[in-house]
Amino acid sequence: VAALFVLGPFKWQPESTVNEGELVSPVVELGSFKPTDSNGRPLQINTVPGDWFLVVLHDGTCSSACGRLVEDASQIRVAIGRDRDRVNVATLGSDDLTLIAETPHWILSDPIRFLNALNASTHSNVILPTLLTLDHRLRVALIYGPNHEAQAALNDLKRLLKASAPP
Repeated sequence: VAALFVLGPFKWQPESTVNEGELVSPVVELGSFKPTDSNGRPLQINTVPGDWFLVVLHDGTCSSACGRLVEDASQIRVAIGRDRDRVNVATLGSDDLTLIAETPHWILSDPIRFLNALNASTHSNVILPTLLTLDHRLRVALIYGPNHEAQAALNDLKRLLKASAPP
């Protein structure tokens, strides 16, 4: 029976984990989906190890739930305190609509393929809009659905920042 859990077909995870968001495993790399910036240029970000992103993935129209997640992400960044320079906020969707002037918007030409990759790497289906935590290489680490509390993402991000602090 244990072999079924270890070898498949189930995606087994320990019942108790430290993180409050849903862990993405195997890794989904945003860069492999060729995102662009709001001007249509390939996404290029100057980051260093230890930097993190809070990215709101939406379906093209930013509903009130989407707007709440963007606001939550911005408030989480402020709540981080002195490490806030290591946290960036962005939106990610299928069109070039700039949702909020101060928030960079990244564009996916094939958001369905990206969503399918996320669904294959999580235990539950991703519901849009959703908040993603990405590392400095734009690898998705954690997912928070539209009903998650901002405090959960803040708690996880604090742990990630501490664990990845520069020497």
